[in-house]
Amino acid sequence: MQEHNRAMRMFKAMDRMRKAWGSLAPSQISKSQMGTLLTLRHGGTDPMKETDRDPFEPMTLSELAAVMGQSMPAVSQRISKLEQMGYVQRIPDEKDKRTTWIRLTESGVDLMERACQGMVKRLDTIMNQLGEEDTETMFRVLDKLAEIMEQSVDQDTK
Repeated sequence: MQEHNRAMRMFKAMDRMRKAWGSLAPSQISKSQMGTLLTLRHGGTDPMKETDRDPFEPMTLSELAAVMGQSMPAVSQRISKLEQMGYVQRIPDEKDKRTTWIRLTESGVDLMERACQGMVKRLDTIMNQLGEEDTETMFRVLDKLAEIMEQSVDQDTK
């Protein structure tokens, strides 16, 4: 019974974090849409590292899906919605008609810059409230939790 209570407590805490995390994305887009725009912005590279990558450099849908570890249909549907919103555009390849390039629009780049600045500001405020020691402990525990959960998923798929 105690294991059940601990598991439910962890589930509830993670669900609360998931809901709170959703508030970090700009109100006009979802978390998954924000993740897609961030991936396009950084070309699948680590967004924590400075890059001189052109934010308008396109990616193919298959590259984007592979980098994000998601299915082509899911990413394609998300891109269609972001395209309707004016944040991305599809560009047909002139040499290979089967290939379509996807890139951020100026509106998409502006949204990402504002969203990232807002997210950094909010997370800095949260970490300041936690304090340096608790923030470092949080990083250590979250990294360990993610690693264990990833290993668990890997074992389940074997």
